Amino acid sequence: MKIKINHTTTYSYESVVPKLIQCLKLYPTACNNQNILEWEIKSSSGKIVDSHTDALGHKIVNIFNNNLNGKLKITSRGVVKTRDFSGVVKGLKEKVNPLCFLRETSLTKPCANIEKICKMATKKNSDLIDFIHRLNLIVSDSIKYSEGSTNTSTCSKQALRQGKGVCQDFAHILISAARFMNLPARYINGFLLEDSNSGENSTHAWTEIYIKELGWVAFDPSHKKCIDQTYVRISAGLDFLDASMIKGIKTNYNGSELLESKVFINYCQ
Repeated sequence: MKIKINHTTTYSYESVVPKLIQCLKLYPTACNNQNILEWEIKSSSGKIVDSHTDALGHKIVNIFNNNLNGKLKITSRGVVKTRDFSGVVKGLKEKVNPLCFLRETSLTKPCANIEKICKMATKKNSDLIDFIHRLNLIVSDSIKYSEGSTNTSTCSKQALRQGKGVCQDFAHILISAARFMNLPARYINGFLLEDSNSGENSTHAWTEIYIKELGWVAFDPSHKKCIDQTYVRISAGLDFLDASMIKGIKTNYNGSELLESKVFINYCQ
């Protein structure tokens, strides 16, 4: 399948920003599940510098701005050809031991409700893969999808307590449960083509869990399934904050920053 993506992030500042440095993880992952046919990153201001490829295989780009006034628009767009491997992520070019993804974070720290979820998924004489599939389905039913009900600082415990969240929260809950069961798990940022002509959309989040016999396997608890050819993988990390597509540092600026993100995703023949 060929998927066309146009992702724009616009930052608005109330006054001049003396210095702004941004680190971008906006290139699709290089792996067997997807092949980049076209891709470009543009910025309305500043200098774009290719930096390096990190240990997780992210192609890092930096943008440097001095005395930025008003708005900054960052656009990534292109075409990606995807393949379905039943959720298994093949051919990743990374140098990080999977055991690193057992580490808890403030967004994924387990709680009593996480322990309950894990107990519900546990059955005698069942294998690990069956257990993880059950865990994914139970997490899917643990909260209701509700746009705007959480924010980027909401942790898995808070989302479970209020019983609702967005794809970020489903991913954090599954990560927390997997790590509670001593399974390495990580947060994935990317895009999902929900139908053949979806048009305006948003970024999406899901979870990868490490299974020794298979490697990293991707589960989407907000859709009750493993990923398929409709997903485009961009970045990975311990949680939302670690996997963020864009991070920035501002100097000598105390004003407000407003962010608007728009994504257009379409099937491309």
